[in-house]
Amino acid sequence: MKQVTGTATPISSGPVPPQARGLDFRRIAIYVVVFLVVLFAINRFLHRANHYEHLADQVTTAIANNNMKPVEGEFNALRRPQLEDRGKVGRLSDFVNAEGAFKGVKEDTPAGSQAGYHHFIAHFAKGDLAEDLTVDADGKIADFHVKPLN
Repeated sequence: MKQVTGTATPISSGPVPPQARGLDFRRIAIYVVVFLVVLFAINRFLHRANHYEHLADQVTTAIANNNMKPVEGEFNALRRPQLEDRGKVGRLSDFVNAEGAFKGVKEDTPAGSQAGYHHFIAHFAKGDLAEDLTVDADGKIADFHVKPLN
């Protein structure tokens, strides 16, 4: 056997592919743009309750439960005695519960309404009701009315 000494020369079979560089700038920019478009679409099409919708939602839930104690502090002092009228609250609770399970409210106050006035559509399993909410200068509920949707 013959022993070969020396240096070996590499055998080349064509051009060498470039090393993997990770994500290039263009690919990162595409991912960021797609992510921002998805966030915009979610923000645009999913409704988030505003403060007054949340407040009307809480009051409607309290009425449906025939228990105004959880929202008593949201009403101004002049209206609180009405919350303790069990007959009045009970009749209102029966009226609201006749519409089925409560699903939530959506504000649709007309443009140009007086300050502090808010109008809502309350959604229930069997239909919708109208709600009017008026807040005083301190942000407390001065009036809250539930009525059939006309």
